[in-house]
Amino acid sequence: MIVADGLARTFGGHQAVDDVSFTVEQGEVVGLLGPNGAGKTTTIRMLLGLLRPHGGRAEITRPLGYLPEQLQPYDGLTVRSYLRFSCRTRRIGGEAVQAAMKDAKITDLARRPIGRLSKGQRQRVALAQAVLGEPRAIVLDEPTASLDPKQAVDVRKLIRRRADAGAAVLVSTHVLSEAAAVCDRVVVLSAGHVVAIESPGDDLERRFLRLTR
Repeated sequence: MIVADGLARTFGGHQAVDDVSFTVEQGEVVGLLGPNGAGKTTTIRMLLGLLRPHGGRAEITRPLGYLPEQLQPYDGLTVRSYLRFSCRTRRIGGEAVQAAMKDAKITDLARRPIGRLSKGQRQRVALAQAVLGEPRAIVLDEPTASLDPKQAVDVRKLIRRRADAGAAVLVSTHVLSEAAAVCDRVVVLSAGHVVAIESPGDDLERRFLRLTR
């Protein structure tokens, strides 16, 4: 489970996040949707324990998988070596590497140095490290960034598979179609506040635009 309970954070007198509350149950995909600057990344960093909240509390089930918005793995490592290294740092058995590469559809890249990959390929490698060992909670920050339409569909299917296997999945995005395509519920953020918790539907775009004006 992923729980945000009244999370708040200020930076230099600016209230970046104020009283943000939501939950993600096991087997559920929840979107954290909002325009740039809405407070999505700050909320995620507090959930992960990377940033101390000034109010409220965060709770997240372990083991945890995390895809940051920008991942900069070692360019000199091959894809397989990088994922093996990630397993060691997280005390996950090395057998998880092959399963994660298959899930992210990067088996053909196993021997390629990361420094020679395209942005989209790097993104899929980052996603593979996020699902290593089938974590019980997964937090994905802009998971389809730099991906072409087919790759984005593959990622959505992967997210759904992880949720169907029992993981609690939080997906941060500013793309309406992304949230509508993969999420069971959507938490709408605007200026650091939760302005709605919605179910995806045909009128999500109209409601989102109205709520975030």
